[in-house]
Amino acid sequence: MEKKKYIVLLLQIAAVAAAGVIGGDTLFALVTALIGITFNFMVSMNFAPGFLIGFVYAICNGILAWQTKIYATFVFMIFMQAPMALYSLRKWHGKKKETEAIMKKMNRREPTSMVVGAIVLFVIMTGILSAINGAFNANVLFDTFFFVCSVTACIGLAACYKNAYIVNLGSGIGGTILWLYKAITMETGISMAVFFAIVALNSALAVQQQYGKSSRRAAVEFVEQGI
Repeated sequence: MEKKKYIVLLLQIAAVAAAGVIGGDTLFALVTALIGITFNFMVSMNFAPGFLIGFVYAICNGILAWQTKIYATFVFMIFMQAPMALYSLRKWHGKKKETEAIMKKMNRREPTSMVVGAIVLFVIMTGILSAINGAFNANVLFDTFFFVCSVTACIGLAACYKNAYIVNLGSGIGGTILWLYKAITMETGISMAVFFAIVALNSALAVQQQYGKSSRRAAVEFVEQGI
Protein backbone atom coordinates (compact mmCIF):
# COMPACT_ATOMS: atom_id res chain seq x y z
CA MET A 1 0.00 0.00 0.00
CA GLU A 2 2.78 2.45 0.91
CA LYS A 3 4.58 1.65 -2.34
CA LYS A 4 1.45 2.48 -4.34
CA LYS A 5 1.11 5.83 -2.57
CA TYR A 6 4.61 6.86 -3.51
CA ILE A 7 4.09 5.72 -7.09
CA VAL A 8 1.05 7.99 -7.23
CA LEU A 9 3.11 10.87 -5.85
CA LEU A 10 5.81 10.34 -8.47
CA LEU A 11 3.20 10.28 -11.24
CA GLN A 12 1.73 13.53 -9.94
CA ILE A 13 5.15 15.17 -9.81
CA ALA A 14 5.82 14.00 -13.38
CA ALA A 15 2.51 15.45 -14.57
CA VAL A 16 3.20 18.83 -12.98
CA ALA A 17 6.78 18.94 -14.26
CA ALA A 18 5.73 18.00 -17.81
CA ALA A 19 3.01 20.65 -17.83
CA GLY A 20 5.42 23.32 -16.62
CA VAL A 21 8.14 22.47 -19.14
CA ILE A 22 5.80 22.11 -22.11
CA GLY A 23 3.80 25.17 -21.11
CA GLY A 24 6.89 27.33 -20.71
CA ASP A 25 6.38 28.22 -17.04
CA THR A 26 9.01 30.16 -15.17
CA LEU A 27 11.36 28.03 -13.07
CA PHE A 28 9.99 29.57 -9.87
CA ALA A 29 6.39 28.73 -10.82
CA LEU A 30 7.37 25.15 -11.63
CA VAL A 31 9.31 24.66 -8.38
CA THR A 32 6.41 26.13 -6.39
CA ALA A 33 3.99 23.70 -8.02
CA LEU A 34 6.28 20.75 -7.28
CA ILE A 35 6.59 21.74 -3.62
CA GLY A 36 2.83 22.17 -3.49
CA ILE A 37 2.08 18.75 -4.94
CA THR A 38 4.29 17.09 -2.33
CA PHE A 39 2.62 19.07 0.46
CA ASN A 40 -0.92 18.34 -0.68
CA PHE A 41 -0.29 14.64 -1.15
CA MET A 42 1.18 14.24 2.33
CA VAL A 43 -1.63 16.17 4.02
CA SER A 44 -4.38 14.43 2.04
CA MET A 45 -2.92 11.12 3.21
CA ASN A 46 -2.86 12.42 6.81
CA PHE A 47 0.92 12.70 7.14
CA ALA A 48 1.23 15.58 9.60
CA PRO A 49 4.84 16.52 8.63
CA GLY A 50 3.38 17.59 5.30
CA PHE A 51 2.44 20.86 6.98
CA LEU A 52 6.12 21.76 7.26
CA ILE A 53 6.47 21.43 3.50
CA GLY A 54 3.21 23.35 3.32
CA PHE A 55 4.84 26.30 5.06
CA VAL A 56 7.56 26.50 2.40
CA TYR A 57 4.94 26.13 -0.33
CA ALA A 58 2.81 28.93 1.11
CA ILE A 59 5.72 31.38 1.11
CA CYS A 60 6.66 30.51 -2.46
CA ASN A 61 3.06 30.66 -3.68
CA GLY A 62 2.59 33.99 -1.95
CA ILE A 63 5.54 35.45 -3.82
CA LEU A 64 4.26 33.98 -7.09
CA ALA A 65 0.78 35.39 -6.44
CA TRP A 66 2.21 38.87 -5.90
CA GLN A 67 4.19 38.61 -9.13
CA THR A 68 1.05 37.63 -11.06
CA LYS A 69 -1.21 40.22 -9.38
CA ILE A 70 -3.59 37.90 -7.57
CA TYR A 71 -3.54 39.76 -4.29
CA ALA A 72 -6.16 37.81 -2.33
CA THR A 73 -4.14 34.66 -2.94
CA PHE A 74 -1.02 36.51 -1.79
CA VAL A 75 -2.72 37.54 1.47
CA PHE A 76 -4.00 34.03 2.10
CA MET A 77 -0.68 32.32 1.43
CA ILE A 78 1.58 34.66 3.41
CA PHE A 79 -0.63 35.69 6.30
CA MET A 80 -2.80 32.62 6.78
CA GLN A 81 -1.64 29.39 5.17
CA ALA A 82 2.02 29.79 6.16
CA PRO A 83 1.38 30.35 9.89
CA MET A 84 -1.55 27.92 9.92
CA ALA A 85 0.67 25.23 8.46
CA LEU A 86 3.04 25.54 11.40
CA TYR A 87 0.12 25.70 13.84
CA SER A 88 -1.45 22.57 12.37
CA LEU A 89 1.84 20.68 12.53
CA ARG A 90 2.22 21.54 16.20
CA LYS A 91 -1.39 20.73 17.04
CA TRP A 92 -1.47 17.37 15.29
CA HIS A 93 1.81 16.28 16.86
CA GLY A 94 0.83 17.63 20.28
CA LYS A 95 -2.17 15.33 20.56
CA LYS A 96 0.00 12.27 19.95
CA LYS A 97 -2.81 10.41 18.19
CA GLU A 98 -3.36 9.02 14.77
CA THR A 99 -4.82 11.78 12.62
CA GLU A 100 -7.77 9.58 11.69
CA ALA A 101 -8.78 9.62 15.37
CA ILE A 102 -8.28 13.40 15.63
CA MET A 103 -10.47 14.36 12.68
CA LYS A 104 -14.09 15.05 13.63
CA LYS A 105 -17.37 15.99 11.97
CA MET A 106 -19.15 19.31 12.37
CA ASN A 107 -22.37 19.47 14.34
CA ARG A 108 -25.62 20.50 12.66
CA ARG A 109 -25.15 24.27 13.17
CA GLU A 110 -21.51 24.63 12.20
CA PRO A 111 -21.91 24.07 8.41
CA THR A 112 -24.51 26.87 8.24
CA SER A 113 -22.23 29.26 10.11
CA MET A 114 -19.38 28.34 7.80
CA VAL A 115 -21.41 29.03 4.65
CA VAL A 116 -22.64 32.40 5.94
CA GLY A 117 -19.11 33.38 6.90
CA ALA A 118 -17.82 32.38 3.45
CA ILE A 119 -20.47 34.50 1.71
CA VAL A 120 -19.65 37.54 3.84
CA LEU A 121 -15.94 37.07 3.18
CA PHE A 122 -16.58 36.75 -0.56
CA VAL A 123 -18.50 40.02 -0.68
CA ILE A 124 -15.87 41.90 1.33
CA MET A 125 -12.90 40.59 -0.66
CA THR A 126 -14.66 41.20 -3.97
CA GLY A 127 -15.15 44.84 -3.02
CA ILE A 128 -11.53 45.26 -1.95
CA LEU A 129 -10.05 43.64 -5.04
CA SER A 130 -12.42 45.50 -7.36
CA ALA A 131 -11.22 48.77 -5.84
CA ILE A 132 -7.56 47.77 -6.25
CA ASN A 133 -8.04 46.60 -9.85
CA GLY A 134 -10.32 49.49 -10.76
CA ALA A 135 -13.15 47.16 -11.80
CA PHE A 136 -14.77 43.80 -11.17
CA ASN A 137 -13.31 41.35 -13.68
CA ALA A 138 -12.45 37.68 -14.16
CA ASN A 139 -9.20 38.09 -12.23
CA VAL A 140 -11.09 39.42 -9.21
CA LEU A 141 -13.76 36.70 -9.43
CA PHE A 142 -11.37 33.76 -9.69
CA ASP A 143 -8.96 35.17 -7.10
CA THR A 144 -11.77 35.79 -4.61
CA PHE A 145 -13.40 32.38 -5.09
CA PHE A 146 -10.10 30.62 -4.52
CA PHE A 147 -9.36 32.84 -1.50
CA VAL A 148 -12.69 32.15 0.21
CA CYS A 149 -12.55 28.38 -0.33
CA SER A 150 -8.92 28.24 0.80
CA VAL A 151 -9.50 30.29 3.96
CA THR A 152 -12.50 28.18 4.92
CA ALA A 153 -10.69 24.90 4.28
CA CYS A 154 -7.56 26.06 6.11
CA ILE A 155 -9.51 26.94 9.25
CA GLY A 156 -11.46 23.69 9.08
CA LEU A 157 -8.35 21.54 8.70
CA ALA A 158 -6.58 23.35 11.53
CA ALA A 159 -9.63 22.62 13.71
CA CYS A 160 -9.49 18.97 12.54
CA TYR A 161 -12.92 18.94 10.87
CA LYS A 162 -13.48 16.22 8.29
CA ASN A 163 -15.86 18.52 6.43
CA ALA A 164 -12.93 20.77 5.49
CA TYR A 165 -11.81 18.24 2.91
CA ILE A 166 -15.01 18.91 0.97
CA VAL A 167 -14.34 22.66 0.99
CA ASN A 168 -10.75 21.93 -0.03
CA LEU A 169 -12.19 20.28 -3.12
CA GLY A 170 -13.70 23.67 -4.01
CA SER A 171 -10.34 25.29 -3.39
CA GLY A 172 -8.70 22.85 -5.79
CA ILE A 173 -11.25 23.58 -8.49
CA GLY A 174 -10.95 27.33 -7.89
CA GLY A 175 -7.16 27.19 -8.06
CA THR A 176 -7.29 25.23 -11.30
CA ILE A 177 -9.53 27.83 -12.93
CA LEU A 178 -7.49 30.74 -11.54
CA TRP A 179 -4.16 29.45 -12.84
CA LEU A 180 -5.58 28.38 -16.19
CA TYR A 181 -6.73 31.98 -16.55
CA LYS A 182 -3.24 33.19 -15.64
CA ALA A 183 -1.66 30.73 -18.08
CA ILE A 184 -3.82 32.20 -20.83
CA THR A 185 -3.44 35.88 -19.95
CA MET A 186 0.15 35.92 -18.63
CA GLU A 187 1.59 32.81 -20.33
CA THR A 188 2.74 31.25 -17.06
CA GLY A 189 1.11 29.08 -14.42
CA ILE A 190 0.03 25.94 -16.26
CA SER A 191 2.03 23.80 -13.82
CA MET A 192 0.11 25.46 -10.98
CA ALA A 193 -3.18 24.70 -12.76
CA VAL A 194 -2.24 21.02 -13.01
CA PHE A 195 -1.19 21.07 -9.37
CA PHE A 196 -4.56 22.42 -8.24
CA ALA A 197 -6.39 19.90 -10.41
CA ILE A 198 -4.52 17.22 -8.46
CA VAL A 199 -5.42 19.05 -5.23
CA ALA A 200 -9.08 18.58 -6.16
CA LEU A 201 -8.50 14.88 -6.88
CA ASN A 202 -6.58 14.33 -3.64
CA SER A 203 -9.29 16.15 -1.69
CA ALA A 204 -11.95 13.86 -3.15
CA LEU A 205 -9.87 10.85 -2.12
CA ALA A 206 -9.38 12.35 1.35
CA VAL A 207 -13.14 12.78 1.74
CA GLN A 208 -13.62 9.12 0.93
CA GLN A 209 -10.89 8.13 3.39
CA GLN A 210 -12.19 10.30 6.23
CA TYR A 211 -15.87 9.43 5.86
CA GLY A 212 -15.44 5.81 4.82
CA LYS A 213 -17.82 6.38 1.93
CA SER A 214 -17.85 7.92 -1.50
CA SER A 215 -17.13 11.63 -1.88
CA ARG A 216 -20.56 12.16 -3.41
CA ARG A 217 -22.29 10.70 -0.37
CA ALA A 218 -20.12 12.79 1.95
CA ALA A 219 -20.97 15.97 0.06
CA VAL A 220 -24.70 15.21 0.32
CA GLU A 221 -24.32 14.61 4.04
CA PHE A 222 -22.42 17.89 4.40
CA VAL A 223 -25.24 19.84 2.73
CA GLU A 224 -27.90 18.05 4.77
CA GLN A 225 -26.16 19.07 8.00
CA GLY A 226 -26.71 22.70 7.14
CA ILE A 227 -30.45 22.30 6.52
